Formats: sequence, C-alpha cells, structure tokens
Amino acid sequence: MHNRQDMDMIKKLSPFLSGIAILIVIGIIMLFPLDKLITEQDFSSFQVEYVILAIKMLLIFSISLLLIKRLNEKALSGISSKYKWSFKYLNLIPFYLFLLGVLGFINKDLSSIDFSNMALLLIACQLVGFAEEFVFRGYLQPVFLKKYISRDGGIFLGVLFPAIFFGASHLLNLTVNDNVPQVIGQSIYAIFIGFFFGVVLLKTNKLIPLAITHGLINFFFLFGLLPGLNSNTEPTVAMTLLEEIISATAPLLVFIPLFVIGLILLRKIAKDDVQKKINL
Repeated sequence: MHNRQDMDMIKKLSPFLSGIAILIVIGIIMLFPLDKLITEQDFSSFQVEYVILAIKMLLIFSISLLLIKRLNEKALSGISSKYKWSFKYLNLIPFYLFLLGVLGFINKDLSSIDFSNMALLLIACQLVGFAEEFVFRGYLQPVFLKKYISRDGGIFLGVLFPAIFFGASHLLNLTVNDNVPQVIGQSIYAIFIGFFFGVVLLKTNKLIPLAITHGLINFFFLFGLLPGLNSNTEPTVAMTLLEEIISATAPLLVFIPLFVIGLILLRKIAKDDVQKKINL
C-alpha cells in the first residue's frame, strides 16, 4: 500500500518539478566535498578526481534506479523484458564521435599510459553514462511522456524537455570551469545528444545500450587527459571572450547531426506505440 501511494505521488508530480528536484539532488551530490575524505596521500590527483566522480555517479545511478522502480514504467524506461531490442543499428550512429575522440590522441605515445588509470577512467565514464541515462531517459523522459502524450507534438515535447534538463545539468561545470562560453556550449550539445538518445530509446526499447554508448563517448573524449598523454608543459595562453565563444561554438557542429537525425526518427514513432508502453 505504501509503495502504491509513493507511485501515485510521483505520477501526479509536475514533470518540471521532478526535473528541478533532480537537478538539485545532482547538484548537491556533485558539489559535496568528497575530496576532503579522499586525499592524494595514496592516490594521484587524476585517480582522486575519477574515484570521486565514480562514487558520485554510482550514488546518482542508485537514486535513478529507485525512481524508475517507483514510477513503474519499465517499458517507457527501456528496461522491460517484454520488449525486444529493436533497430540495434541506431546505437551505432554516434560511432563517429568515438573516431573524433581517437583523433585527439592518435599520434601520441600510448606506452606511458598506466593501465590502472585507463581502467579507472573507463569505469568512471561508464558510471556517468549509466547515471545520466537512467536519470534523464529512464526516469524523467517517461514522466514527461505520460504528461504530454495526449497533446499534439506530445512525443516531441516528452523527449525535448528531459534533454533540456540534461543540458541544464551540465551548467554545474561552471563551478569548476570559468570559461562560460565553453560550459554553455557543452550544455547545448548535451541537449542535442540527449534528444537523440531519447528518440533512440523509444525506437530500440532498451536503455542499457544507450548508457554504454554514452559512457564510451565520454571515455574516448577524455582519453587524452590520461597521465602520460596530457604532458603538454607549454603555458596556457588566455583567450579573449570572442575566442572563447568561437572555440565553444565549433563543437556544436559535431553534435547537430545527432539532433537532426533524432528529429527524422521521431517522425516515424507512432503515438499509439508509445501509448501502449504506458503502464504496461
């Protein structure tokens, strides 16, 4: 009876309030000074950073699982065994992002990489992928879809709004990065890729492959930060505001195709098919 009341309360809660609450919880977790408990006495600064990230992402992932369970919308969340993994090839579309990430370190000497650091980076990135996909696509997207499915353009709104909240969550990077245009750019292309992932979830019916893909994208883009590769000792030259804006805008061109593909795929999703998944 208690679980039924919790579920009904979640269903009646405004999806926007749910999104704001999620951002607040994520903000609290990410800003918690865990570095006070894990020092560099036994670990390198790189290891401390990514161990802390992994712990925080594991906590966010655990919270997302609890929310999905209480929402009881397994089909919309992409974790139902009643739906097969369809259109698997759609999960390969972001593969070009892997290649772009590889280009960042293709000419560097990989022999100096510590395997433990690489493994730590991979684990942390996968936890980021699972935490963010389970929160924003697994929980928040079904909440919005249930709210807007009966409206014209309801599927579009049900996918877009969680993607916007996903982008907004990246504004937390302002606490560690004073390059405002760069952070805003990250938030915008997070919306693009979040929208694409949301549509792919509805097409493929499976959330876990998306989470793995998300984690791999992060891994390949961050691979160049591994100790031994990031050995540039040249002083950093301060950029003007215009240069920061140009630098932040360029990566958007890489992610716009995903947003466009998402819009095309969305037109092929029938409202009745989404409606059938609700409360299944």
